[in-house]
Amino acid sequence: MQIKDKRVIVTGAASDVGLAFSRELLRNGALMIVMIDIKQWIGEQAVESLNNEFGRKRTVFLCCDVTNNSEFDTKLKEAINILGGLDILINNAGVINEIDFSKAIDVNVTAVIRGTLLGIQQMRKDSGGKGGIIVNISSIAGLRAVSQLPVYSATKHAVVSFSRSFAQPYHYERTNVKVIVLCPDLIDIPEDISQNISNINSLQNDRHHRVESIAHGLIYVIRCAQNGSVWISEDGKPVFEVQLPDTLPQKTEVDAQN
Repeated sequence: MQIKDKRVIVTGAASDVGLAFSRELLRNGALMIVMIDIKQWIGEQAVESLNNEFGRKRTVFLCCDVTNNSEFDTKLKEAINILGGLDILINNAGVINEIDFSKAIDVNVTAVIRGTLLGIQQMRKDSGGKGGIIVNISSIAGLRAVSQLPVYSATKHAVVSFSRSFAQPYHYERTNVKVIVLCPDLIDIPEDISQNISNINSLQNDRHHRVESIAHGLIYVIRCAQNGSVWISEDGKPVFEVQLPDTLPQKTEVDAQN
């Protein structure tokens, strides 16, 4: 999909990767972006900065706690009304919280599911929509085991599986809404956890470059990725697609007598 003149919603958009997403989308011609985040003051400052850079009314900020289901539903619908429709949805809100695991599940899994379902409802062709794209932001931790972040890893695995399931022909042929997964490397790791990760320096070096690289990767994915595909953005390098199996591994016969 070309980005020019498209209407976009980005969650978790007030800072860091979400803000970089919003800026890069505007650079590439997005008509208007509604930025959703729980951090009101930071979000308002981000919108002011982007509007000064790209023109007034190109971005709007809505303060929202994505773990509050009714509030999230209301704000998404408000965002779509502001935009006059929806073409692209970026479910980016996420947290690392290994102590309060229910919080991590609410933000990283439940909000992504609710956002995806509402986005599909608004864009689906069999209900009068024109189709569109949803990019769900997972993590490289959603593709591999991370011993220091088991809850975070589990939630991001869930995003990958959910997104690939909704991208199957059973859904896509009726909705014309692509669902794609982008898996960035780790950007913000709590200090108490980062001390126990041996390669933390390589993970967090050159942070600004890596955030910008992830944003560039999002643009490429929107333009070029196939429905249901999974992409990795790692170490500040260009994104690349990862092939995941759609079938179970072949069963290995075991000799019970050995």
